[in-house]
Amino acid sequence: MNFIRKARVILAIVFALSPVFGFAQYVYQVDPLLSNFSNAQRYDFGGGLVLPGGQFTGVVHVNDAFGNRVGDSTAKRKLSTMGYGAQIGLNLPFKGTGHISCWALTLALEVNLYTWQNLNQTMNTDGVYKNYATSLNANTMQYSLPIGIDWKVGNDAILSKRLNFGTSFGVGVIPQLNVSELSSNSTFGNSYGWGFNPYAKFDWSIFAGLCWKLRFMYSLGKVNILDVNGKATPLNDGPLSVSANNAISISLIVMPFSGRWSESDWYNTYDTYNVHDRFN
Repeated sequence: MNFIRKARVILAIVFALSPVFGFAQYVYQVDPLLSNFSNAQRYDFGGGLVLPGGQFTGVVHVNDAFGNRVGDSTAKRKLSTMGYGAQIGLNLPFKGTGHISCWALTLALEVNLYTWQNLNQTMNTDGVYKNYATSLNANTMQYSLPIGIDWKVGNDAILSKRLNFGTSFGVGVIPQLNVSELSSNSTFGNSYGWGFNPYAKFDWSIFAGLCWKLRFMYSLGKVNILDVNGKATPLNDGPLSVSANNAISISLIVMPFSGRWSESDWYNTYDTYNVHDRFN
């Protein structure tokens, strides 16, 4: 009797878990990680706006109420600017997590250009900053290589035309080189700033002829952008420095080879890699 009871319990457990086993075997099967480097269908290109935030630290002129210079002061103030960027990226799935989802290693090469304006602002004796008639600006060219891990679900996760939408959530780090120069001072050479900053990002994708993505990325961490130890004309005797503290980027991305994705029939309601799946 004990044997029969144990057998019943074992059979009950097996039958109870059989749907789980059956579902698990239909997890999206990823290709070998490095093989995706040669898969053009997983590359994307794009660009958009970059909105860095930073801090100015340096010596500023102090003026009285009549605009007369009465001295100098060391000051710190927040900076913000807007620029443009372009990028080429690649996602390399390494672990399927469901019918239409996976974990992926993501790589990108980005170039951003923006300008820090009015670095020669003066200060009134009441602490209010004013722009000088001739602006001292700094142009920054940023070269970066974001590397991260994304959880992806939808069309670009499994390269499927039949899925209209997709999304990704990711975190990682951004090794970067920033090359800056003062726009109004030919005697000052380039300034170089290195960084290794964390980031978080979100992608929303839609398939409309090709796969298009709207990407939001936020990075944080201080990176020294510009150091001027001498005089920076006009109207700044130096020294001064500029550091970047965070950045928000908004990009429009396209996967130009997504037209080759194989799942193309509008009436297809199953995954072509799993003909038994009718759940999505």
